Amino acid sequence: MPDQLGNPTKFGRTELALYAGALLQCSSTGQAKQLIDPVLHALCQQIELDLHPAIFIDSGATVTAYGKAVSPTTAAQCAEDPDRGRVFIQGLHQAILDQLQQIPDQPVQLLYAGTGPLGWLVLPLLAVFDASQLQVTALDIHPQSLQSFKALTEHFGLSDRITDWVCVDATLWQPEPKPAFDLIVSETMKHLLQQEPQVQIFSHLQQFLTAKGQLIPQQIKLDAWVEWREQGRQQQHYLGPLFTLDKQLSTALAAGDLSAFSGQWSLPEFEPGPVDLKLTTDIQVYETYWLREHQSQLTMPRYKSGLMLASGSVVQFQYQQGIYPDFEFQYQQQWPELVSSEDISCAGVFHAKRLWQKTQLKKRRQADAEFPDEWLLDKAVLDLCGVGLEPGIQALHSCSRLSDFVAFLQPYVSDLSVRTRINQQLKSLSQSNTQTELPQVLTEAQLEFWQTQGYLVIPAVLSKEQCQLSCDVIWQYLQADPAQPDSWYQSTDKMQKIMLQLFRHPVLDANRQQPLIRKVYEQLWQRTDLVMTTDRVSFNPPETKSWRFPGPDLHWDVELIAPVPFATQGLVYLTDTTEQQGAFCCVPGFHLKIDHWINSQNKDPIELQQQNWADWPVKAIAAKAGDLIIWHQALPHGASRNTAEWPRMVHYINMYPLVD
Repeated sequence: MPDQLGNPTKFGRTELALYAGALLQCSSTGQAKQLIDPVLHALCQQIELDLHPAIFIDSGATVTAYGKAVSPTTAAQCAEDPDRGRVFIQGLHQAILDQLQQIPDQPVQLLYAGTGPLGWLVLPLLAVFDASQLQVTALDIHPQSLQSFKALTEHFGLSDRITDWVCVDATLWQPEPKPAFDLIVSETMKHLLQQEPQVQIFSHLQQFLTAKGQLIPQQIKLDAWVEWREQGRQQQHYLGPLFTLDKQLSTALAAGDLSAFSGQWSLPEFEPGPVDLKLTTDIQVYETYWLREHQSQLTMPRYKSGLMLASGSVVQFQYQQGIYPDFEFQYQQQWPELVSSEDISCAGVFHAKRLWQKTQLKKRRQADAEFPDEWLLDKAVLDLCGVGLEPGIQALHSCSRLSDFVAFLQPYVSDLSVRTRINQQLKSLSQSNTQTELPQVLTEAQLEFWQTQGYLVIPAVLSKEQCQLSCDVIWQYLQADPAQPDSWYQSTDKMQKIMLQLFRHPVLDANRQQPLIRKVYEQLWQRTDLVMTTDRVSFNPPETKSWRFPGPDLHWDVELIAPVPFATQGLVYLTDTTEQQGAFCCVPGFHLKIDHWINSQNKDPIELQQQNWADWPVKAIAAKAGDLIIWHQALPHGASRNTAEWPRMVHYINMYPLVD
């Protein structure tokens, strides 16, 4: 191949013939792209066609009674699909050779309906066959396309291969006298035969074929499948054909037989849950030359996703012609009836199936108003099972079938005694807030400080040994060495800013079971029906020239709408932490004025989060390893820059009631 195919002044008939020969031998998408791109560039330059104009709205398209005839520019852009051109040209080449064997003494008569401005599927072959072997009738609805294609044939000296130039709608063409073509080529289609008039073009033009003539492509095969995920595996079931557009069907359509355009399939048996209806297009250009699924833009599968179809039910289809040809499908979606919280068929856990059902319904945009506000109970299921809020929500959204969520939950609640305890807690917490005697572990001075400042530091809720074990777990999770600071800054998907996606470990579980922690929360809440969160840890290393504190900066974790309700948040320092060591920060006492502040700002809740915190009386809280810091959720709070020499590590621990 010449080195300068992109230069139209140096791309002549010889180069076109070399390109055609190379493309006919090409066997891969990558090779085809390397061949096609410079040739496409040269041809567009030759006819002064801007393939990708800065502003393009396809205004040159024409809407016919049977579909959209795309503009010359869009037609030319189809050439950028490498296997589309390669397989069509190779298949058409073989079809011409086979016709020449049947009629060796006369040229193959070929009708090319929908040439576009490049005559892309035929132009290279005009340099392979001479006028005694091939004669082409070029047809297009757009005069600009025919003018451009004609200019190219003249540039390459190939005009003697063209019998006629016909500017007409191919679905309406009525030539006199009636011609007879050995091959009719039309590639006026999208995947699934949507939008464009391929069906009607073949139906109308087939009458002009000789007895042994062929339509190119020979078959456009449309099929339907149903797909779903079950027990972690992708399942696929073939439903059956939609229809196959070929010479036989085109003849039947011309005779008024539209029976192939409708049908139905019965769905297989599967566990209740969402399924995807997958619709595929496979194209047999000629004999062994096929475009298979995903090979081309024309053969990309189409989906109707997340359908709540019942196993064994019926799906009906109807192909509609007209100005936008397309399929219509009829099916009955069945949404599950919400079970009671008492239903324990999901891993034996109270409320778990109901929670999974609500998540699936919300995912599919069913009305949230149908569901009562059960957020605290939903959260408690995940916390008491030891899952944690974030991993639990991720699992609920990813498990589209109940069996998948059961499989996720099972390791956490495999022990019968664990399930029994969880269910007893959930039932009692959800039904009442009956008090037992409240613990008295906080002094009058601490309670007064809590009332005025909105936070507390409770010393030594964890021992030094527990803190060291917790830090060891974090180092192991990060695969970092405390003696090698360079290892502290490895980029990992295990971190979200300074937060680590580490929720469960026997050491962390033991931290949560410390009686003093529960008693402090119960005294502050003035109730004992509290659920312990299954939360994560964080790792805030010292800043360096290459690593800066990523946040979170000061913020609220509650929607800023007055009145802001009472709730707590908390963490335990696992390392001795100075004010400069990335310490926890807050604005003491702000819980007493937040409602008035919100009402005076005249801003929406999102805007209120955006503050210049340098203007606020922010306080960094230093404390020892093992100290618990609890704060009122109305306080703006966050971590800070670590300008010391050692990382700050914390374990987030909080409690909340199910019933307000």
